[in-house]
Amino acid sequence: MNVLVYPNTHPAASSLVETLASILTPHYLPQLLTPSQLSVQEFPWHTSCALLLLLSPPTDHAAVRKYIESGGRILAFGVGVRKGTLFGPSHDFGSLSAGLGLGMVKDTTILRVADGNASFYISFSTASGTNADVLINDTVLSVSRLPMCPLDLEAHILGHYVEGNAPAGILSQSGLVAMWNCTPPLPDILLSQSLSALGLRFSSQRADSSLEPHILPQFLLARPDSWQVQYRVVEALLDHLNFRSAVGDESQPKWEPFVFEDTNDNFHFYFPSIPPEARNTDHPILELIPPNFLSNPKVKHVLVPSRPLTIEDERIYTPQFSPSAFFRAIDEFRSGMKDTSQGTNQDSWRIGEALMYGEVVSSTQTMFDKNPSFLRILPPPIVSLATVQLAGRGRGGNAWLSPAGCLQMSLKIRIGLKGSSLVPGPTIVPSNLVFIQYLYALAIIDACHVLNPGSEWAHKVRLKWPNDIYGLFPSSQRSPVSNSKSTPEPRKIGGVLINTSFGGGVADVVIGSGLNVLNAPPIASLAQLASTPTPGLSVERVAAAVLTSFERMWNSFLQNQEQGFHPFMDQYLRSWLHSDQLVTLTNRTPHQSVRIVGITPDHGLLRTVPMGGGEFIDLQPDGNSFDMMKGLISTKKR
Repeated sequence: MNVLVYPNTHPAASSLVETLASILTPHYLPQLLTPSQLSVQEFPWHTSCALLLLLSPPTDHAAVRKYIESGGRILAFGVGVRKGTLFGPSHDFGSLSAGLGLGMVKDTTILRVADGNASFYISFSTASGTNADVLINDTVLSVSRLPMCPLDLEAHILGHYVEGNAPAGILSQSGLVAMWNCTPPLPDILLSQSLSALGLRFSSQRADSSLEPHILPQFLLARPDSWQVQYRVVEALLDHLNFRSAVGDESQPKWEPFVFEDTNDNFHFYFPSIPPEARNTDHPILELIPPNFLSNPKVKHVLVPSRPLTIEDERIYTPQFSPSAFFRAIDEFRSGMKDTSQGTNQDSWRIGEALMYGEVVSSTQTMFDKNPSFLRILPPPIVSLATVQLAGRGRGGNAWLSPAGCLQMSLKIRIGLKGSSLVPGPTIVPSNLVFIQYLYALAIIDACHVLNPGSEWAHKVRLKWPNDIYGLFPSSQRSPVSNSKSTPEPRKIGGVLINTSFGGGVADVVIGSGLNVLNAPPIASLAQLASTPTPGLSVERVAAAVLTSFERMWNSFLQNQEQGFHPFMDQYLRSWLHSDQLVTLTNRTPHQSVRIVGITPDHGLLRTVPMGGGEFIDLQPDGNSFDMMKGLISTKKR
């Protein structure tokens, strides 16, 4: 969920976003909101906004009214508040919804808030503040006070000024609007007090930058029964570097450390003895690399153990993820699958048998797709998986919060291009590559049903075209005027990101995915979809179920690719949120209302039909911005 700071032009907006990020990460994503974004038709920012922070009066009062009437939270700074009517009983403010609403009076710097049976007015000031002390929970803080803007309202006091004991911050009776008389810059305690009073969940202490997670070494592992896969990965990298191969046979190779340099990262490979000599480090895994080797963020350390990790090794070196549980789940979910090499080169191995795992990484996707030589030489298929990402990526350059409890992984596959590939193995018609994102998203849905065969919660996991995963949760019922008690609330729990590079008649495809599995509120996750705890729901098992489901679908797709996506169409449409949905195309003049009927089986375009009849209107996923949860499709801003 986003915490939006408005407007982006305020001098303190950017620094405030940084401060909020240090308090709220990884539970919320603070971002700037521009006046034009505030006024976008259908108000799409509502769908993922946990809090709107106002530093000056909004240019579009109707947009804010829409938000607050739906139960949205407001935090305003540099304001005064008065109760009752400003212009007397004869003033006509227009009709306001019952309960909590927001209206515009003649002075556009003043917002009228209806809070139950009461109402109050928020006025924004452009005056300069004076130094003052405010008392919050027995703590005295220095702030900048607006002396001519009192908070004249009966409400819960969040803090008061030491001099004169006047309220400095208050919370409305509904608990959805917090207002402070003081202006930025703002002490962390004041911000935390306000966020907590508004119901946001976060750590009670601001993160100490010295304690923030740092990138840790990764393990290069293989399924124990296919341990030679690890050997073949290392040999491919060494062959490219023209280094001498390992001494000894494949069962007991002896390698020397080496470095694979690339555009974005330099990969340092080590072959440690486990357990190593004891050393005083912040994390036991750091004992497996030379000391003081974490200072350069460009350097990525890869550990290549000579044997599979034992349960005790995992407890020490990978406490947040069990590779052995992952490989066991791969075997379990694959037990009923037909063994076919259709989706991989006959000299390769199956999906999930080669694994790179790091407890803390920059981004599993970036390590592959931003290092072209490493990507090309690394033999497929191979999975990169992390417990925490420090720079997770979403579609269109969006950030993806990646706290513990979230499954984040990237899968590299390689496929020959029909008509131009000289590499043995299966090939694909280039136009069919677009369907990989749909197959992988569908594999996530299928995996949920594998994990929950009784479908107590799996049926609540849905697709949002083109590549988002949503869960249908009970309505939050934040607003007193809400009447959607029986209507589920769609909330994003995951997404898919595809990067493809071409060369030598083949396509190297990196399929990145993030899926919230065990996260606690406010982050929506699979675990919260179930009314009771689901036995066996773990990041390891979800990852294995997704990969085995995708492998099955991928093989089937390649065997019948002349049919395009048609064999999967019914299953896809049963799983998505958009059947017969009405949307407005704002990328046309005049705007046009259309009905969604599906996707095209040949090129994967979104197929719509005009409400007044006429020919199909097909839309490309990379040429448009889709806010279909709010019935809006517009031209993508680049």
